[in-house]
Amino acid sequence: MNEHFYIKKYAVWHGNIDNNGPNVNFIQPIIRRRLTNVEKIGLYLAKQTEPYGQDIKVVFASQYGEWQQTIKLIEQVYNDNEMSPAGFSHSVHNAMPGMLAIINNIPYNYTTVAANEQTIDCALVEALSTEGDVLFIYAEEQTPEFYKDNFDEPFYGHGIAFIISHSSLPEARKINVLKTSYQFETTTNFAELVKFVEGKKELQTRFCKLKEAS
Repeated sequence: MNEHFYIKKYAVWHGNIDNNGPNVNFIQPIIRRRLTNVEKIGLYLAKQTEPYGQDIKVVFASQYGEWQQTIKLIEQVYNDNEMSPAGFSHSVHNAMPGMLAIINNIPYNYTTVAANEQTIDCALVEALSTEGDVLFIYAEEQTPEFYKDNFDEPFYGHGIAFIISHSSLPEARKINVLKTSYQFETTTNFAELVKFVEGKKELQTRFCKLKEAS
């Protein structure tokens, strides 16, 4: 992992009971109508962090991924004994960064991360270990009705994106990465990551501490 980095630009999106996805009218209708909610959240956040170069790497993280789409496919197989190839292509975990590459017509180098409750922590390690500028995107869609009984607190869709760079800019925040020889028991959640990116001085992740340079 690099010893420090800069946060150049960020975007946050919070869903609510009446809104299962952000406005993505900047995308052509022929593509937009096929997008899943996870894809909409990720693409919306990526748009808010522009401009960025075609050499940027993308790290996309989502603990639950395309579970709404997966439920539809399972029901389709059960009811019709067949599965839509187009639907399947939007159900895989790398669908969002793949759509980002298609929409921008740029073959991004991207990595996707799903690591249960450690998803954000592991994605941060991946992003901080990658050379060059990185577009970090984390997105979750609303808890499906099918699974709500399995959660004490079902959640609305949400996401965050920010640029991690090793090049300094006047408006960028310099963040030091303090490595440790052991893993902390805590795991980083969405709210904690948002607070840090928006200005909180420190963030204790499972694998390292991130601290704004004085």
